[in-house]
Parts: sequence; C-alpha cells; structure tokens
Amino acid sequence: MTLYGYARVSTEEQSLERQLDALLARGVAAEDIHQERASGASERRPVLDRLLDDVLTAGDTLVITDLDRLSRRTARIILTLDDLATRGVTVESLYESVDTSTADGLFSVTILGALAQRERDRIRERTRAGLAAARARGRHPGRPVAVTPEQYETALMLRELGKSYRQVAAATGVSASTVARICREETPGHARYRYGQQAPLQQ
Repeated sequence: MTLYGYARVSTEEQSLERQLDALLARGVAAEDIHQERASGASERRPVLDRLLDDVLTAGDTLVITDLDRLSRRTARIILTLDDLATRGVTVESLYESVDTSTADGLFSVTILGALAQRERDRIRERTRAGLAAARARGRHPGRPVAVTPEQYETALMLRELGKSYRQVAAATGVSASTVARICREETPGHARYRYGQQAPLQQ
C-alpha cells in the first residue's frame, strides 16, 4: 500500500506550501506528492487525471487537504470518491476528517455512492431532455451509430468525471468521435436504441 498526495492551487501567485506541509506531516513521501496549478473554475486537471487513472491501484491511499482539491463541483467529487471506493482506493481528506478506510468513512462513501447514482440518473435525464429538444428542432446530424446502452451511459459518466474523449473511447470501445457526438447530444439513433428498440442500429 502506498500513500499518495495531491495538492492544487489555482494561480501561480498562490503557494502550495500549506498543503505540502500537511501532506508530509501525514507521512506522504515527497516523491509521491503530485502538485498542480489549475484554475478552480476549470475541470481540466491533467496531473490529477494521471494520478487517478495511471497511478492509484487497489490498497493505495490518496491523501488531500480538502475535498475541493479534487473539484469545485460537488457532483464530480461524489463521483470520484465513489469510483475510487469501488476500485479499493482509500481517500483521506485531512481538514474534513474524511477517511474511507474507517467504518464511518465507509458509511460516508455509501451515502456518497447513493448520491452518485442519483447524479448519474440526473445526467441521463438531462441527456434524454437534450435529445428530445434536438429532435424537436430538427437536429439529426450524421448517421446513427450502433452502441449499447451500457456504452452510452458509461461514456456520459466518464466525461462527467473529467475523462478525455480518448480515455472514454478506450474504456468503452467506441471511437472518440462517437463519444464527442454522444456528449454533444447529436446522436438521435442512440436515444432510439436506449428508449425503445431492442435491435442494434446499423451504420
């Protein structure tokens, strides 16, 4: 098991020292602390994405000073914690006293998991409404592409977690261009497959 730390500030003028001191005091080795300067208003966090996708494995612990280091958006924080818990990665947030290795922490993740499922349901509802609005406006660009409902919903969830089109494509087995069309609500064929037809659509 390895302790990994993540520290982020929004601007070049801000200092990482407070976060780094706290992570080092917790016992995180200096070489295992991943540092990033990225605006809180932006969801582009390449250092964090690499840490989540390529570094953390089951049994590891991610240590942060505050939950908002992961994102300013509550939905993304919830989805990220739920994803890490599913993968067997523990999360410690020092200032909020969140530790998913404890019974209370696991209970918190259970609640967060329920909220994550609710957020996924909200994503699907927004997608359904967007597709209906697009059809009402006569927007049917491109040809329908055959995907499964699982691929469709997984693509939306991974994008909500901040994954790139290429990362989503690799995880779902569909092309990056198809992922982009799903996210732009330009795939009426997908909606027909998910909400009524059982046979896959042909390209």
